[in-house]
Amino acid sequence: MIVYEHSLPFGVILTSLLVAIALGVFSAWKSLPRKGSTGVLLGLYFLILAGIGWCILQPALKDVHVQLVKPRFIVALDTSKSMSLSASPDIPTRWATAQDVLKQAWAQHVGAECDVEIYPFSSDIKKGLALSEASQLQPDGADSHIREALNQLQERSAGLPVAGLLLLSDGIDTVELMDDWATKERPFPIYAVRLEPPGGWEMEPDLRIESVDTSRRVTVGWKSEMKVKVSGQGSKGSPVNVQVYENNNLLSEKQTQIPNEGGEREVVFELERPKVGTFHYRILVQPLNGEKNTQDNERLLDVEVIDARNRLLYVEGVPRWEYKYLRRVLLSNKQVTPLIFFTGPDGKPRGGTPMEGFTPEMLPDQLKSLKIVMLGNIDMEELGPQRAADLLKFVEDGGSLILLGGTKAWSQAGLLKGELAKVVPVRASQLTPLEGQKPFPVKLSSEASAHPAFAGDPQLWQNIPPVLSVFSGGELSPGAETLVTAQTPQGDKPLVVTQRFGQGKVTAILTDSLWRWQLDPEAGKNQPYERFWTQLISWLLPRAEVIDDMRLDLFADRDEVYFGESIEIQSRFGSEKVAQPKTVDAKIKLPDGREIPYRMEPRQITTPSGKVLSGFALPFRPEVSGQFKVEVNATVLGKVYTSEPFTFFVKPYSPETLPQPAKVGTLAKIAQSSGGQFYESTKELDEAMSALKLKATEEKISDYRTIWRTWPVLIIVMMLISASWIARKLQNMP
Repeated sequence: MIVYEHSLPFGVILTSLLVAIALGVFSAWKSLPRKGSTGVLLGLYFLILAGIGWCILQPALKDVHVQLVKPRFIVALDTSKSMSLSASPDIPTRWATAQDVLKQAWAQHVGAECDVEIYPFSSDIKKGLALSEASQLQPDGADSHIREALNQLQERSAGLPVAGLLLLSDGIDTVELMDDWATKERPFPIYAVRLEPPGGWEMEPDLRIESVDTSRRVTVGWKSEMKVKVSGQGSKGSPVNVQVYENNNLLSEKQTQIPNEGGEREVVFELERPKVGTFHYRILVQPLNGEKNTQDNERLLDVEVIDARNRLLYVEGVPRWEYKYLRRVLLSNKQVTPLIFFTGPDGKPRGGTPMEGFTPEMLPDQLKSLKIVMLGNIDMEELGPQRAADLLKFVEDGGSLILLGGTKAWSQAGLLKGELAKVVPVRASQLTPLEGQKPFPVKLSSEASAHPAFAGDPQLWQNIPPVLSVFSGGELSPGAETLVTAQTPQGDKPLVVTQRFGQGKVTAILTDSLWRWQLDPEAGKNQPYERFWTQLISWLLPRAEVIDDMRLDLFADRDEVYFGESIEIQSRFGSEKVAQPKTVDAKIKLPDGREIPYRMEPRQITTPSGKVLSGFALPFRPEVSGQFKVEVNATVLGKVYTSEPFTFFVKPYSPETLPQPAKVGTLAKIAQSSGGQFYESTKELDEAMSALKLKATEEKISDYRTIWRTWPVLIIVMMLISASWIARKLQNMP
């Protein structure tokens, strides 16, 4: 079938050709002699116009045929270590059962109607394989991210026909604490099967503290919550007693219930904070009768209660989205008393909180009573040179400054000029806002892993919500550290930058869309916006006592490790002006009470900005599980300085090696919500999937072969033009 691909309307093309023919006939009638050669020229002219018209119509041959397209069938195979578990030596492991499933008859039936591909996964999705290659895999993954694996497979299959997905897993996701994600709807049915017989696990009595969540620095006079997450199995209906000791005195005790087959519960304690000081807490879960492993029944932690007069001054320009959400966070923060001002429609400051006689003038006497000053989207004209100079001294003397920034603050007339530019962690005359069609993904820098602003469970910071804007174009100051970066088409750009200046600390936020973290779908669970500001403010707050340049910081990348893992403990003085000690001695208290001394080795710590700082490090590999406590001593100019204690807990099992039954309830939810099916046995799965009706779809394929651009057509047109030119020359015509 011939089709025409011209873009101009056919009527326009036909009219143009007729006009050209009419002009040619008229010109020949008026100018050429009436003889036979004239008719030949006129005939060649008509043929040339016909050839050009044919080419303009762009004719092509269209062939249509029907092709059968097989749908895809995906097999997601969990290769994490928990798949190698078995309830007893007489029962096959989950991995062996999964391998048997892949050898059943359903594979031939489905493979005849679909393109079957297997995707191994643990912490991420591996390359797709054929079913015959599955026997070469091993369950050696240290993590299992089932939710993320299903999301990635769904994204990869977008727009493709997928008949279904078979999930061969034990349902244990080491990232997700709850299984509410399992009820998400999917664009294709998911099938799952029980990989171990029900009731095979003997519920040996065991209780353990999974986590303790409480603020490590709180305000005196405020009440605070301590959330203790307890898990275990084999309780036989006995109540579980959770106790909290404060400075070795029993403070509170509550009871909860743990199902005999296994589960977890959260116990919440409300603690009074009547006075300032450092309080030592011991959280204890009373062991069950017959419980053998009791090392994970206890946790220790320290909480610092600080003066209620920790005032924070927040001065904002015209209220914006950031002001709306940050104001709520500051008012709910029990570490500080916020004093908030914003610019009204008349350009004058308005009070956003009860002011207690305070003004936004930032006079030296007022600044002495503040711990943190936060500047929003204002420029230097609004701030003024005197307030900038007073803020500079405020930071030099030990105060903390947060630069929220914005389109005005990071402009040429903003905070990057004048006296205040000395403390800004970014060097530039102005910053350029970047805004993309899609949000910019966000990630933590390597330096942030050990930073107090991102302390706690590192898994909560693995998926940070994106931002809509980034202010770029500057260079980091020599002492600055990048904590958060945004991934843009121009490369990774700093998003949260900090530095020490004098005795104080400065943080710059290089986006005006951090508030989007509060609106993320996952915000209700992880609360990244509130968590970030709470922990950042806690780090920025000077200690309750007089600020000491000789502060010895002690930290690590995490406060929980699993047995068999290593942790690196690092130490350095807070001020770069301090003469570095020749030696730093660490003392580690083991769970059995023994104290072992260690010598920390000098370590050059390179920040993301490229600056090298002197510090000390101690790689440590625990040989037992339980609670560890570290203290560090350093001698400078004959005086001994001691760090605050740092505690970390070593769990006896990793989430992948902890003996526990498969979470068949999670698998059943995944299958049900996707429109698939959960099977109680591999035999039931084989019979059901062997009876699945899977058909290839018919798809019409059109092949086009261009005619007008082929050599014969072009040669004919060129020959006609050449013949016309030769005929005209023979007649001595121009």
